[in-house]
Amino acid sequence: MKNTNIYVIHGYTSSSEGEWFPWLKEQFKDGLTTTYIPNMPNSDNPYLEPWLNHLRQSIPDIDENTIFIGHSLGCVTSLLYILEKNIKIKGAILVSGFINRNPMKEQTEGLQEFVNVVLDIERIKSLIPSRTVITATDDDIVPTEATQKLAKEIDAKLIILSSGKHFIARDGYTKFPVLLNEIQKLITE
Repeated sequence: MKNTNIYVIHGYTSSSEGEWFPWLKEQFKDGLTTTYIPNMPNSDNPYLEPWLNHLRQSIPDIDENTIFIGHSLGCVTSLLYILEKNIKIKGAILVSGFINRNPMKEQTEGLQEFVNVVLDIERIKSLIPSRTVITATDDDIVPTEATQKLAKEIDAKLIILSSGKHFIARDGYTKFPVLLNEIQKLITE
């Protein structure tokens, strides 16, 4: 069985050591799965091109055994990178994400760049055969409606949790069993 590479792309104001990322990485110490969590540059004031450039340097190769996990701003970043690479992957799980419009209170020029790009939805569907989106009804940063719209746009399986907010450490989210379960199902598909 070929090694599965999981790439976790964090969001605005986060890092590889934030949220549930270290916990998730610990769950895949089996040797058959490797988890990479690149630290995105200037996450407090992100701009699209530096983030994509960082992924180009950090993730040179993807293939049919690659899984992307995006969180918040990392969701649209992941989709843009997969479109750029134009290589079919195993799947993507997008947590508290959005496309087309920034639904957050923070509105910066840099954040706007991520949603100004028109996404090729049909190509996303063909490059990412397994698509799952996770949201919580009490998300206080990216409203659940925005994440549900993302799921509908890309025709993804939608998981709506009754609590979890934005799935960040500040809200007590340092473990994410629902996500782990979805990743494990995807690996064995």
